[in-house]
Amino acid sequence: MPVVALAALGCGEKEEPPAPADPAAAERASRFDERRAFADLEAQVRIGPRPAGSAANRRLTGMLAAHLREAGVNGVRVQRPHRNVVGVIPGREPGAIVIGAHHDTKAGVAGFVGANDGASGVAVVLELARALPPRLDGPSINIALFDAEEARGDRPFTEDGTRGSGQYARYASAGGRQGTPRLDDIRDMVLFDFVGDCDLAIPRESNSDEALYERFHDAALELDPEGGGAPFVGETDPILDDHIPFAEAGVPAVDLIDFTFGPGPSPGEWFHTTEDDLDKVCPESLAAVGRPALIALEELR
Repeated sequence: MPVVALAALGCGEKEEPPAPADPAAAERASRFDERRAFADLEAQVRIGPRPAGSAANRRLTGMLAAHLREAGVNGVRVQRPHRNVVGVIPGREPGAIVIGAHHDTKAGVAGFVGANDGASGVAVVLELARALPPRLDGPSINIALFDAEEARGDRPFTEDGTRGSGQYARYASAGGRQGTPRLDDIRDMVLFDFVGDCDLAIPRESNSDEALYERFHDAALELDPEGGGAPFVGETDPILDDHIPFAEAGVPAVDLIDFTFGPGPSPGEWFHTTEDDLDKVCPESLAAVGRPALIALEELR
């Protein structure tokens, strides 16, 4: 019989119950409406494939700009040449936090509608725009729904991916063009991608800033102490995504991504296939990332 087990049973101490969720944080987080976010996801999917440069992509970016304006976001515009949809929620402190997702879908895959990749991230960002206060106590939040994340055809992602986010970072480096903040004013960058998977897990991607990732883990723990910070748990290998142009420019950046989509090893069997449809994504997953994000973003300084 193990001695350690006997000692534990004989100590006469009861295990402490987990701390309750913070009621104030829970009330704030409840402003994130996952059903409304899921409706935004469905609306993107109904358009069909939306690769960069397509008529469907132009239709989509007009719809996204309209949704941001309806949410009260300031300075909404569609950049050129890549059709990044951008705007700002003003803050009382100097500086900017960029939150983003990519809206284009991979070309060359017949019937690929990208419910998870990347309509889910766009849906979370749209709902955050509605749920955040119209004026923040901290720095401004700049919204960036990126075009042209997907590489064209068989071109390597390292050479042809992240064209829209690269454009955004260049415009910021040039002093703030076409609705971007100046690069020196950007304090952090937060990216949402593949966040609709019904079996959601968002480990820290190793290209991502550890302290920034912990903000989201801590917010999830605050909302659900028994959940251990889920879905923000663990670590994973580096991923190339729209946060990389910011990280390369010296901005602390985090990619909140579940890059195991479907059976098998990362990126999973449903990646860039017609399996990436509405039956593989869940509103509860949008809430699991969106509600902690709402808390974390309001506390970033």
